Amino acid sequence: MGLADVPLSRSKEVPAEAGGAREALVRRVACGSTFERSPRLRAFFLHVCQCALDNKPEAATEHQIGTCVYERPPGYNPNEDNIVRSQARLLRLKLEHYFANEGKDEAVVITIPKGRYLPVFGTRSEAAAAPLAGSARAQGRRRRALQIVIGVAVLFGLVIVWLGYQLAEKKSPDAKTSVAPAGASARPEASEASSVLREPIPLVAGAGEFRIAAGHSGLPFVDVWGRRWEADRYYEGGVPQPGPRHFFPPVADDGPFKTMREAISADMTVPQAQRQFRYDIPVRSAVYELRLYFADSLRQPDGDRKEDAQNLRHLQVNLNGHPLLVDFDPVADAGSAAVDVRVFKDVYPTSDGKLHLEFLSTWGTPAFVSALELTPGTPGKLRPIRIAARRSGFVDADGTHWDGDNYFIEGRTTIYGNPATGPKIPTLYTGERHGNFSYAIPVAQGSYTVRLHFLDSFFSSLIPDAGCRGAGCRVFDVTCNGVLLLQDFDIIQAAAGAFRPVIREFHGLRPNGQGKLLLSFSPKVNYAEVRAIEVIDEAK
Repeated sequence: MGLADVPLSRSKEVPAEAGGAREALVRRVACGSTFERSPRLRAFFLHVCQCALDNKPEAATEHQIGTCVYERPPGYNPNEDNIVRSQARLLRLKLEHYFANEGKDEAVVITIPKGRYLPVFGTRSEAAAAPLAGSARAQGRRRRALQIVIGVAVLFGLVIVWLGYQLAEKKSPDAKTSVAPAGASARPEASEASSVLREPIPLVAGAGEFRIAAGHSGLPFVDVWGRRWEADRYYEGGVPQPGPRHFFPPVADDGPFKTMREAISADMTVPQAQRQFRYDIPVRSAVYELRLYFADSLRQPDGDRKEDAQNLRHLQVNLNGHPLLVDFDPVADAGSAAVDVRVFKDVYPTSDGKLHLEFLSTWGTPAFVSALELTPGTPGKLRPIRIAARRSGFVDADGTHWDGDNYFIEGRTTIYGNPATGPKIPTLYTGERHGNFSYAIPVAQGSYTVRLHFLDSFFSSLIPDAGCRGAGCRVFDVTCNGVLLLQDFDIIQAAAGAFRPVIREFHGLRPNGQGKLLLSFSPKVNYAEVRAIEVIDEAK
């Protein structure tokens, strides 16, 4: 019997308080350094933990994990592809390492018993510690030996330092004049140090990334792409509010948009402090790209509303005192997308080492924001955007980083698993978004090159289920902001066969009034499809 066939016991119902504590524990583990360099194992861990928290053991089978986490096709055979079993062993080791080190003070321990994938939340016990006693003694002996070696090394280092100091004293006869007199006061220096310590420590390194989930008060969490989101901070004014109850069309991950920060009022008769809020974010001196996310809860239609939520909320956003968005309607700006994203390049902190963002209610419903993201930038141009139609990002054979699927509207994805025998395709082309769909890719103002990557792996004589084979089986159009890029495009005809990549490149494309490159894939015969998209800023 394989691991996929072992029956899983259904988790017992737990009180809400215990469920919340378990969810917090899962977040702490996922955000720890143990999984920092293992995003796919983190995704494995988060998937099975969510199954346990939701009391859905049927979603934590080997086959489900293979398709949801490791992007195997729905019909793959776990007996021929043991990716889940091999990775489960590594995950168990990671969890043991976490609770023996970072999580040594956790009262509850998460384990994944052998023969199953649904995690178990259990308290630390004497029984669990007993089998480790012999191992602990061996570790103690190794630790003492290591301490002796370290002691000898430290002693040797002190001798070297002392000899160097003596040599420096001989070469510098005035060295002693730099020593302060015994009666000199050190208070000014101490006061200066205290003032430095009171300043907020910048959380954004020059080469780092920083993300805030507005209104979120819990622990940091990691999204499906492995990006870490911090709790709400550095704000002044406003109140936390829940985000939309439902996201339609669906988004890749709604985690960062489940809460938002909103001004108290939009009434012009109340004090201005109640009609706005701000963020003063300490950052290192560097150039950044800023992305603002708006998931407007007004988009959710109620029983009486016969129209959408456009023209119900208007706001203004200022950066360092200068307007970024004026008379901004997030619902109208998003169009058919569930989340509106605006991106800005050449973002710098002011002389005080902070980015100052103001959100002001203009009229209607109060101003709000769902999430803020700062990433390293390049002066004068937006960094390349590369999206593969896969759940998670990866680095290809040329060392180029590709992000997981994002900014899509409608459509479905399929993963092609390279078979043991038969045609092999590059990793970039194994994921496909197909249907009648669009991508609303947010960019700053400017001119862009767009590369579209295609490959047909279905309409071939090698696919028994294909009702049609060869050229003419898939025909579609591609437009960008209404401008026709490809008409009656046939991948197999363009590539002279199936399983062959085709790249089409377009220059001089500019964003629409909502700051998007809206790429629409419209089918004529069967479904349109795309494997990957590149957006390159043409600025010099």
